[in-house]
Amino acid sequence: MTAAEKTLVMYGDGAREAARRMLPDLPEACFGPVSADRLREAVKAGLAQVVMVARIDDQAAFLGGAAGLLESITLDMDCGPALAGRVAQAPAGQDVYELWDAAGKLGPCGRELCRRTAGGLERLAAEASGAASPVAAQVVLLDAAGDRMVGMYGRMAR
Repeated sequence: MTAAEKTLVMYGDGAREAARRMLPDLPEACFGPVSADRLREAVKAGLAQVVMVARIDDQAAFLGGAAGLLESITLDMDCGPALAGRVAQAPAGQDVYELWDAAGKLGPCGRELCRRTAGGLERLAAEASGAASPVAAQVVLLDAAGDRMVGMYGRMAR
């Protein structure tokens, strides 16, 4: 099995083209929409690496929803209670993205969201394998248009 065959690239809504541009050497069969079931199946088939390319809403949804998550990240990244309060009241992830960006906190908050998402991917892989996670996860946060990487976290496959 080649390294490409051991890689799964999951992309969020509207992020397929960005994912293909970021990893042009991988075959089309490695790419698919974000799906916990797809990840579980790939782990059982010998997956070594998963890459998620997604916007803020898709990452928050993968982690169980934005309620409390984005506010927690805002507080953990020392953005202060005022910004955390505005984040808690934001109607959508894109609104949080804009709040973080306007406050100059998109970098640290975006990386922390990616870190938590990578941890979620690795936990799901561990559950699917029944052992410590056999999968290295990388997560890329895209801008609002879904064109440009604005945050990243992860580790490489062994």
